[in-house]
Amino acid sequence: DKQTHTAKPTTTTTTVITMNFEKYPWLNDLESDEAIEAIRKAKEAFDKTGGVIFPNFITDEAIKECVEEVETLEPGAFMVDRPQTPYLRPVDEDMPKNSVRNFLSRAYKASIATDELSEERVLLKQIYRHPTLCKLVAKIVGKEQLYTSADPVGSCCISASGPTMCHGFHLDESEFSTTIMLRESPKPGTGLFQYTDPIRTTKKDMAYETVAKTLNTYEETARDFQFAELEGKDDADVPTPRLHTLDFRVGTLSLFAGFRSLHRVTPADGDESRLVAILAFASAPGFHNSSTVQKMFWGRTGQNKSVEA
Repeated sequence: DKQTHTAKPTTTTTTVITMNFEKYPWLNDLESDEAIEAIRKAKEAFDKTGGVIFPNFITDEAIKECVEEVETLEPGAFMVDRPQTPYLRPVDEDMPKNSVRNFLSRAYKASIATDELSEERVLLKQIYRHPTLCKLVAKIVGKEQLYTSADPVGSCCISASGPTMCHGFHLDESEFSTTIMLRESPKPGTGLFQYTDPIRTTKKDMAYETVAKTLNTYEETARDFQFAELEGKDDADVPTPRLHTLDFRVGTLSLFAGFRSLHRVTPADGDESRLVAILAFASAPGFHNSSTVQKMFWGRTGQNKSVEA
């Protein structure tokens, strides 16, 4: 049966301060005038551009400890290497073969599940479960209240990208994502998070023409592809959205409305993996990903720690 509960306060012996209260003193009181103004500006940016970042949101000491734990788990991470459509849905046989709906790119990364992160070294989970973070995210994305996810594998997890690993252009199914950069791709100009201006406001809007134009413009494998949605169209008929590169540095907290903007992670490179913590928040308590999603990204459901093929 589906259990509903909110996260319990975490107890830990660590003395590491996780969030950077020196840089963001208003985190001590989200109802203070300073906090209200900072949150207003962040929400304005999120609503207008689809995203907002808080550089150095996590302290250097906390990042170091998080990375140390993740490095011990990385060799056993579940490898994801599969084709994907821009809408993260199966190919639609009723659509033309050259429809942008069926264009395939690559999703290639390693995933470390929530239940693999130690309950003894709970620093990353402590950050995730901190009530201030949950309240801050809710205020910025315009939700009266948010809850930590109850998903045992996908609530607080790690995406690791070694050399050549990437994630092609896509639109998220979730309303927004919350991530923290733990370690950048070592080689400059690699492992970049890139996103377009918002191209839609609802998930019902498939924005086929704009998605096709974006892929023709920015995706190397689609430069000369003749999409069905653009047949008979001039360049001026379908404006090309701008492509931005997120200034996603170590310790940065990012909130991003991934269902509104096409986005990708370019191939990583270097002698260390790019490490990103993905923190899931939900509008109601007790949220779980479907077993299909769990198996897709972590190789198993939360009920079984053995990886399923």
